[in-house]
Amino acid sequence: MNAILKHIFVLLIGLSPMLLYAQQPIAPGLTELIDSALNKDHMLANKRLDIESVKIDRKKLGEVFLPHAELSGKYAYLANGINLELPGTSFLGLIDIPQINGGVNNTANLVKTDLGLTSVLYAGGKVGALKSAVDAKSRAQTAMLEKDRQQIISEISKAYDQIALLKQVKNLLDKSRERYEINKKTADKALGYGLITKYEHQKIELAQVTLESKIQEYEGKRNLLLHQLETLTGIDLTRLEQIDNELSPLLSKGENQRIENRPELTALSESIVAHGFQVKAAQTWWIPKIQAAASLGYLNLFDIDMKGKHDLPVIGRFSSHTNKIEVVPNFTVGVGFKWDIFDGNKGKREVQQAKIEVKKAENEKAEAEEKLKLNLIKSRTDYNNSNMELVVKEKQMKIAENALTQAGKEFKTGLIKAADLIGAESDYQTASLDFFQAVFNQRRNAIELLKATGSLNRTSIQ
Repeated sequence: MNAILKHIFVLLIGLSPMLLYAQQPIAPGLTELIDSALNKDHMLANKRLDIESVKIDRKKLGEVFLPHAELSGKYAYLANGINLELPGTSFLGLIDIPQINGGVNNTANLVKTDLGLTSVLYAGGKVGALKSAVDAKSRAQTAMLEKDRQQIISEISKAYDQIALLKQVKNLLDKSRERYEINKKTADKALGYGLITKYEHQKIELAQVTLESKIQEYEGKRNLLLHQLETLTGIDLTRLEQIDNELSPLLSKGENQRIENRPELTALSESIVAHGFQVKAAQTWWIPKIQAAASLGYLNLFDIDMKGKHDLPVIGRFSSHTNKIEVVPNFTVGVGFKWDIFDGNKGKREVQQAKIEVKKAENEKAEAEEKLKLNLIKSRTDYNNSNMELVVKEKQMKIAENALTQAGKEFKTGLIKAADLIGAESDYQTASLDFFQAVFNQRRNAIELLKATGSLNRTSIQ
């Protein structure tokens, strides 16, 4: 029994690191960050809804030719009185017509129902042109959606690279702190032997304190970036804290591409197409429109009473009752057309305005092409310059590193003062930070070049 318990205890000890590792939150990669941000972005969601709204407009146009059915009904109680006054006279001097002074009261009930059907048979080609215009508008909105996606990808990758940049800075500061601790021990011995002054010794202590403040500043910046990513992506902060990415130059494949893939140009081209179909729709104003209609009605006038107010000559007091007067079925069917032979130039003006919109869209595209070409030239130039700067900054960092190594050796042998060692350390920190910043800038310029050619996506920045 003891042997079994011992075996289980050993097994649990062996599995405990694996269990702890399994409970550790998994850091999200750049792809997951981008996908989460694209799904969470509220502006992007609203623009997707705008596209869905345009699709509904497209369906509404397609349903113009569906029949419209309308059912109506009413009940009414009718009551009226008629007063009649005629003076006495004679007809051709032969027949005497006595004076009439009387009236009639009428009451009745009315029930009426109607079922009407109408259907557009031909709209002069306007519906088809408008459907094509809406389709082009939807494609334009979809293209602009890609532009917004690329902007979100750029923002997420920037924050992701900033975390990697801060990691490099942290490693640099940690190594500097280790060197300061080693050199501090050397300075302590030198101070004890009287080889350096108290002032020189305090300089190293001051450099250590300054370094600690930089480390605290790093922690604050990293914490801010993590909260920014949490807001943009909706990923839990405990997972974001596990991000441990590296910062390396990005090779852009957009150098030999052109601006034709830019979503803005695609959207403007589709906008021109949409306005062109709107011109065609406006030009149908003079074409006859044909509509079919049918109706089925029911009319019932019942319980009709008619009573005279006074006695009339010869017939006495008039009185009449009718049970009902019914009209059923009351059916009509037919086809009608409407032809605007002259509409006061309204249709003509609408065509002119639609053509102006086409011209404006063409001018906007021409202007966009000019600006995007200049932007592509600038992006290529910045990208090439950042690559050359990267080479220079790397050389400067290596030179500063060699100088720091030599200064450390000379400080231990007493050939240089503490101020010289601190200066070499500061130069190395500056050169290293400049190199890391150059790598970060190179990645930014590479991404801007991808945006300038419309080829920025998740896979192009991996």
